[in-house]
Formats: sequence, C-alpha cells, structure tokens
Amino acid sequence: MTEYVCTVCPFQADGLEELQRHSLETGHVGICKSEAPPTGGKLTKRLVVTQAVTLAALGASLSACTYLYAKWQSAEAENTYLKSPSGAGRNLKSHDKSRDKE
Repeated sequence: MTEYVCTVCPFQADGLEELQRHSLETGHVGICKSEAPPTGGKLTKRLVVTQAVTLAALGASLSACTYLYAKWQSAEAENTYLKSPSGAGRNLKSHDKSRDKE
C-alpha cells in the first residue's frame, strides 16, 4: 500500500526510505498520503480563487507603495527647497525685516 507521495511528480513510495531516496535524488518534497490534499474538483477552484485574491492584494499593495513613494519624493523635494538659501529661510528673513520696520 502506498503511504507516501511526492508533491511535485507522480512518485509514490511504500516506505519512508524510498521517499527519502527520491527526495535526495530529485530535490522534491514528499508527504504522507493521508496528509495529501484531494486532487481536482473544489481544491483546484479554491486554489484559483486564492491565487486571484492574492494577486489582487499584491497589485493593491504595489500601487499603494508606488503612491507613497511618490508622496515621499515630493515631500523630500519640498524639504530640500525649504532648507535652501532661496527657500523659506530667505522668505522668512525678508518678512521679519519688513515686520521690524513697522
């Protein structure tokens, strides 16, 4: 009776030693047949739905990261301008001088 199956190829083994040998030769991973998921049917549909949801979430995360990166760049550019000699420091100093004259 087959107790172990490969998760990558159709290899089946009766004992753990056969599965370990197959794993060492191919690099594949094997599991106990009682732990193996059923093939076809609902599982395939579930995997497709899960994949679609995961891809949608990944796309949303990617667009959010792109948006936040653009906001960060604009804030960094504004900060650089404000620290520059022609930025806020110059404008505030001239404003202070005109206020002191009053």
